[in-house]
Amino acid sequence: MRYVESMWRIFTFLVLVFWTPSAQAQEFKLSWPVACTLGEDCWVQQYVDHDAGAGVADFTCGSASYDGHDGTDIRVLDTKRTADVLAAADGTVKAVRDGEVDQLVRTETDKQRVRNKECGNGVVIDHGDGNETQYCHLKLGSLRVVAGDVVKAGAVLGQVGYSGEAGFPHLHMTLRKSGVARDPFSDATAGDCTATDNSLWAAPVPYEPEAILHAGFHSGPVALEALEAGAVPLHNPRSDWPALVAYLWAVNLKQGDVVVVDVAGPDGFAARNEATLDRYK
Repeated sequence: MRYVESMWRIFTFLVLVFWTPSAQAQEFKLSWPVACTLGEDCWVQQYVDHDAGAGVADFTCGSASYDGHDGTDIRVLDTKRTADVLAAADGTVKAVRDGEVDQLVRTETDKQRVRNKECGNGVVIDHGDGNETQYCHLKLGSLRVVAGDVVKAGAVLGQVGYSGEAGFPHLHMTLRKSGVARDPFSDATAGDCTATDNSLWAAPVPYEPEAILHAGFHSGPVALEALEAGAVPLHNPRSDWPALVAYLWAVNLKQGDVVVVDVAGPDGFAARNEATLDRYK
Protein backbone atom coordinates (compact mmCIF):
# COMPACT_ATOMS: atom_id res chain seq x y z
CA MET A 1 0.00 0.00 0.00
CA ARG A 2 2.83 2.39 0.86
CA TYR A 3 4.47 1.57 -2.49
CA VAL A 4 1.26 2.35 -4.42
CA GLU A 5 0.74 5.57 -2.44
CA SER A 6 4.31 6.68 -3.15
CA MET A 7 3.97 5.97 -6.87
CA TRP A 8 0.69 7.98 -7.00
CA ARG A 9 2.46 10.97 -5.42
CA ILE A 10 5.27 10.73 -8.00
CA PHE A 11 2.75 10.48 -10.86
CA THR A 12 0.85 13.49 -9.54
CA PHE A 13 4.06 15.49 -9.32
CA LEU A 14 5.05 14.53 -12.85
CA VAL A 15 1.67 15.62 -14.20
CA LEU A 16 2.05 19.01 -12.54
CA VAL A 17 5.61 19.47 -13.77
CA PHE A 18 4.91 18.63 -17.40
CA TRP A 19 1.46 20.23 -17.69
CA THR A 20 2.41 23.73 -16.48
CA PRO A 21 5.17 24.52 -19.02
CA SER A 22 2.96 23.23 -21.85
CA ALA A 23 0.26 25.77 -20.94
CA GLN A 24 2.80 28.57 -20.75
CA ALA A 25 4.32 27.65 -24.12
CA GLN A 26 0.95 28.23 -25.82
CA GLU A 27 0.84 31.90 -24.83
CA PHE A 28 1.73 34.15 -27.79
CA LYS A 29 2.60 37.78 -27.13
CA LEU A 30 4.00 40.60 -29.26
CA SER A 31 6.56 43.26 -28.42
CA TRP A 32 6.23 46.79 -29.88
CA PRO A 33 7.52 46.63 -33.48
CA VAL A 34 9.05 50.12 -33.78
CA ALA A 35 11.95 51.62 -31.83
CA CYS A 36 10.06 54.73 -30.78
CA THR A 37 8.10 56.25 -27.90
CA LEU A 38 4.37 56.16 -28.57
CA GLY A 39 2.84 59.63 -28.35
CA GLU A 40 6.20 61.40 -28.65
CA ASP A 41 7.90 60.41 -31.90
CA CYS A 42 5.43 57.83 -33.24
CA TRP A 43 1.66 57.38 -33.23
CA VAL A 44 -0.89 54.73 -34.16
CA GLN A 45 -2.79 56.44 -36.95
CA GLN A 46 -4.97 53.50 -38.02
CA TYR A 47 -6.07 50.30 -36.32
CA VAL A 48 -7.58 47.09 -37.74
CA ASP A 49 -11.06 47.54 -39.21
CA HIS A 50 -13.58 45.37 -37.34
CA ASP A 51 -16.61 46.28 -39.43
CA ALA A 52 -17.26 43.37 -41.79
CA GLY A 53 -19.38 45.57 -44.06
CA ALA A 54 -18.80 48.90 -45.76
CA GLY A 55 -18.48 50.80 -42.49
CA VAL A 56 -15.44 51.38 -40.29
CA ALA A 57 -14.81 50.39 -36.67
CA ASP A 58 -11.58 49.95 -34.74
CA PHE A 59 -11.43 47.48 -31.84
CA THR A 60 -13.26 49.90 -29.53
CA CYS A 61 -15.93 50.48 -32.22
CA GLY A 62 -14.29 53.89 -32.79
CA SER A 63 -13.40 55.44 -36.14
CA ALA A 64 -9.59 55.21 -36.19
CA SER A 65 -9.35 52.91 -39.20
CA TYR A 66 -10.55 52.63 -42.78
CA ASP A 67 -12.66 50.09 -44.63
CA GLY A 68 -10.90 46.73 -44.94
CA HIS A 69 -7.73 47.75 -43.09
CA ASP A 70 -6.14 44.54 -41.77
CA GLY A 71 -3.20 45.87 -39.76
CA THR A 72 -1.82 48.47 -37.37
CA ASP A 73 -0.29 51.64 -38.87
CA ILE A 74 2.45 53.18 -36.70
CA ARG A 75 3.59 56.50 -38.14
CA VAL A 76 6.59 58.76 -37.64
CA LEU A 77 6.16 62.52 -37.99
CA ASP A 78 7.27 63.07 -41.59
CA THR A 79 9.40 61.68 -44.40
CA LYS A 80 12.58 63.16 -42.92
CA ARG A 81 12.19 60.96 -39.83
CA THR A 82 12.55 57.21 -39.45
CA ALA A 83 12.92 54.54 -36.77
CA ASP A 84 14.04 50.93 -36.62
CA VAL A 85 11.42 48.28 -37.36
CA LEU A 86 11.70 45.39 -34.87
CA ALA A 87 10.57 41.77 -34.90
CA ALA A 88 7.47 41.54 -32.72
CA ALA A 89 8.21 37.94 -31.63
CA ASP A 90 10.72 35.14 -32.10
CA GLY A 91 10.50 33.40 -35.45
CA THR A 92 11.95 32.57 -38.86
CA VAL A 93 11.99 35.05 -41.73
CA LYS A 94 9.69 33.61 -44.36
CA ALA A 95 10.00 36.22 -47.12
CA VAL A 96 11.47 39.67 -47.83
CA ARG A 97 11.21 42.30 -50.55
CA ASP A 98 13.44 45.31 -51.12
CA GLY A 99 14.04 47.61 -54.09
CA GLU A 100 10.82 49.65 -53.98
CA VAL A 101 11.28 53.43 -53.88
CA ASP A 102 10.00 55.62 -51.06
CA GLN A 103 7.35 57.84 -52.64
CA LEU A 104 4.12 59.02 -51.04
CA VAL A 105 1.00 57.90 -52.89
CA ARG A 106 -1.22 60.88 -53.75
CA THR A 107 -3.08 60.04 -56.95
CA GLU A 108 -4.66 57.13 -58.82
CA THR A 109 -1.60 57.11 -61.06
CA ASP A 110 0.56 56.63 -57.96
CA LYS A 111 -1.64 53.70 -56.90
CA GLN A 112 -1.30 52.05 -60.28
CA ARG A 113 2.48 52.42 -60.02
CA VAL A 114 2.56 50.18 -56.92
CA ARG A 115 -0.18 47.76 -57.96
CA ASN A 116 0.49 44.25 -56.60
CA LYS A 117 3.33 45.74 -54.54
CA GLU A 118 1.18 47.72 -52.10
CA CYS A 119 3.23 46.49 -49.13
CA GLY A 120 6.36 48.01 -50.66
CA ASN A 121 9.57 46.79 -49.04
CA GLY A 122 8.59 44.23 -46.44
CA VAL A 123 9.29 41.23 -44.25
CA VAL A 124 7.16 38.23 -43.27
CA ILE A 125 8.04 36.24 -40.13
CA ASP A 126 6.71 32.79 -39.24
CA HIS A 127 6.32 32.46 -35.46
CA GLY A 128 5.04 28.89 -35.46
CA ASP A 129 1.65 27.50 -34.44
CA GLY A 130 0.05 29.34 -37.38
CA ASN A 131 1.14 32.81 -36.20
CA GLU A 132 2.70 35.17 -38.73
CA THR A 133 3.55 38.88 -38.84
CA GLN A 134 4.04 41.03 -41.94
CA TYR A 135 5.89 44.37 -41.92
CA CYS A 136 5.24 46.81 -44.80
CA HIS A 137 6.45 50.15 -46.25
CA LEU A 138 10.04 49.77 -45.03
CA LYS A 139 12.64 52.25 -46.20
CA LEU A 140 14.42 51.40 -49.44
CA GLY A 141 17.71 49.60 -48.78
CA SER A 142 17.18 49.36 -45.02
CA LEU A 143 16.35 45.64 -44.70
CA ARG A 144 18.79 43.71 -42.52
CA VAL A 145 17.37 40.18 -42.84
CA VAL A 146 16.95 37.58 -45.57
CA ALA A 147 14.61 34.62 -45.93
CA GLY A 148 15.60 31.80 -43.60
CA ASP A 149 17.07 34.02 -40.86
CA VAL A 150 16.07 33.06 -37.32
CA VAL A 151 15.28 36.20 -35.32
CA LYS A 152 14.46 37.04 -31.74
CA ALA A 153 11.83 39.53 -30.60
CA GLY A 154 13.34 43.01 -30.85
CA ALA A 155 15.73 42.17 -33.69
CA VAL A 156 16.10 45.01 -36.21
CA LEU A 157 14.44 44.14 -39.52
CA GLY A 158 14.83 47.50 -41.28
CA GLN A 159 13.56 51.06 -40.94
CA VAL A 160 10.23 52.86 -41.23
CA GLY A 161 9.73 54.25 -44.71
CA TYR A 162 6.99 55.00 -47.21
CA SER A 163 7.46 52.49 -50.02
CA GLY A 164 4.47 50.83 -51.66
CA GLU A 165 0.99 52.29 -51.18
CA ALA A 166 1.79 54.69 -48.34
CA GLY A 167 0.19 58.11 -47.89
CA PHE A 168 2.44 58.90 -44.93
CA PRO A 169 5.67 57.42 -43.49
CA HIS A 170 4.74 54.45 -41.32
CA LEU A 171 5.02 50.77 -40.54
CA HIS A 172 1.99 48.69 -41.40
CA MET A 173 2.09 45.46 -39.36
CA THR A 174 -0.41 42.67 -39.95
CA LEU A 175 -0.78 39.73 -37.57
CA ARG A 176 -2.27 36.52 -38.98
CA LYS A 177 -3.33 33.27 -37.34
CA SER A 178 -3.65 30.40 -39.83
CA GLY A 179 -3.95 32.96 -42.61
CA VAL A 180 -6.68 35.04 -40.93
CA ALA A 181 -5.87 38.63 -39.93
CA ARG A 182 -6.07 39.29 -36.17
CA ASP A 183 -5.93 42.50 -34.15
CA PRO A 184 -3.11 42.54 -31.56
CA PHE A 185 -5.11 45.08 -29.53
CA SER A 186 -8.00 42.65 -28.98
CA ASP A 187 -7.11 39.30 -30.63
CA ALA A 188 -10.38 39.58 -32.54
CA THR A 189 -11.29 39.05 -36.18
CA ALA A 190 -13.15 41.44 -38.45
CA GLY A 191 -16.77 41.90 -37.47
CA ASP A 192 -16.10 41.93 -33.72
CA CYS A 193 -15.49 45.30 -32.04
CA THR A 194 -16.45 44.51 -28.47
CA ALA A 195 -13.48 46.33 -26.87
CA THR A 196 -12.62 43.21 -24.85
CA ASP A 197 -9.49 43.23 -22.75
CA ASN A 198 -7.65 40.51 -24.67
CA SER A 199 -4.57 42.30 -25.95
CA LEU A 200 -1.70 40.31 -27.44
CA TRP A 201 0.86 43.01 -26.60
CA ALA A 202 3.42 41.84 -24.04
CA ALA A 203 3.34 45.29 -22.42
CA PRO A 204 0.24 47.54 -22.25
CA VAL A 205 -0.26 49.80 -25.29
CA PRO A 206 -2.73 52.65 -24.69
CA TYR A 207 -5.54 53.41 -27.12
CA GLU A 208 -5.02 57.04 -28.11
CA PRO A 209 -6.61 57.58 -31.54
CA GLU A 210 -6.71 61.39 -31.50
CA ALA A 211 -3.28 63.00 -31.47
CA ILE A 212 -1.68 66.37 -32.11
CA LEU A 213 1.38 65.60 -34.21
CA HIS A 214 2.79 69.10 -34.56
CA ALA A 215 1.99 72.76 -34.03
CA GLY A 216 3.82 75.95 -34.89
CA PHE A 217 3.97 79.29 -36.67
CA HIS A 218 4.60 80.14 -40.31
CA SER A 219 4.60 83.22 -42.52
CA GLY A 220 2.03 81.88 -44.98
CA PRO A 221 -0.36 78.99 -45.74
CA VAL A 222 0.67 75.52 -44.62
CA ALA A 223 -0.25 72.49 -46.75
CA LEU A 224 -0.64 68.95 -45.41
CA GLU A 225 1.59 67.61 -48.20
CA ALA A 226 4.37 69.94 -47.06
CA LEU A 227 4.01 68.79 -43.46
CA GLU A 228 4.15 65.11 -44.47
CA ALA A 229 7.32 65.85 -46.44
CA GLY A 230 8.97 67.67 -43.51
CA ALA A 231 9.12 70.82 -45.63
CA VAL A 232 7.69 73.24 -43.02
CA PRO A 233 10.50 74.32 -40.69
CA LEU A 234 9.59 75.28 -37.13
CA HIS A 235 9.94 79.05 -36.76
CA ASN A 236 9.55 81.57 -33.96
CA PRO A 237 7.20 84.38 -35.10
CA ARG A 238 8.93 87.43 -36.62
CA SER A 239 7.70 90.99 -36.82
CA ASP A 240 8.68 91.33 -40.49
CA TRP A 241 6.46 88.46 -41.68
CA PRO A 242 3.66 89.48 -44.07
CA ALA A 243 1.29 87.26 -42.07
CA LEU A 244 1.28 85.17 -38.92
CA VAL A 245 -0.15 81.68 -39.40
CA ALA A 246 -0.59 79.44 -36.36
CA TYR A 247 -1.16 75.85 -37.48
CA LEU A 248 -2.14 72.62 -35.76
CA TRP A 249 -1.60 69.15 -37.28
CA ALA A 250 -3.73 66.39 -35.79
CA VAL A 251 -4.99 62.92 -36.74
CA ASN A 252 -8.18 60.92 -36.16
CA LEU A 253 -10.46 63.85 -35.40
CA LYS A 254 -14.16 63.08 -35.64
CA GLN A 255 -17.12 64.58 -37.43
CA GLY A 256 -18.58 67.24 -35.16
CA ASP A 257 -15.33 67.91 -33.28
CA VAL A 258 -14.67 71.61 -32.73
CA VAL A 259 -11.06 72.70 -33.21
CA VAL A 260 -10.20 75.98 -31.50
CA VAL A 261 -6.89 77.84 -31.84
CA ASP A 262 -6.14 80.84 -29.60
CA VAL A 263 -3.02 82.91 -30.15
CA ALA A 264 -1.87 85.51 -27.62
CA GLY A 265 1.16 87.78 -27.80
CA PRO A 266 2.76 90.97 -26.48
CA ASP A 267 0.94 94.30 -26.25
CA GLY A 268 -2.47 92.70 -26.09
CA PHE A 269 -2.18 90.86 -29.41
CA ALA A 270 -4.83 88.15 -29.68
CA ALA A 271 -6.36 86.04 -32.45
CA ARG A 272 -8.81 83.16 -32.48
CA ASN A 273 -10.08 80.71 -35.06
CA GLU A 274 -12.31 77.69 -34.77
CA ALA A 275 -13.83 75.11 -37.08
CA THR A 276 -16.41 72.34 -36.70
CA LEU A 277 -15.37 69.29 -38.70
CA ASP A 278 -17.84 68.14 -41.35
CA ARG A 279 -16.35 64.65 -41.50
CA TYR A 280 -13.73 62.40 -39.98
CA LYS A 281 -10.27 63.83 -40.69
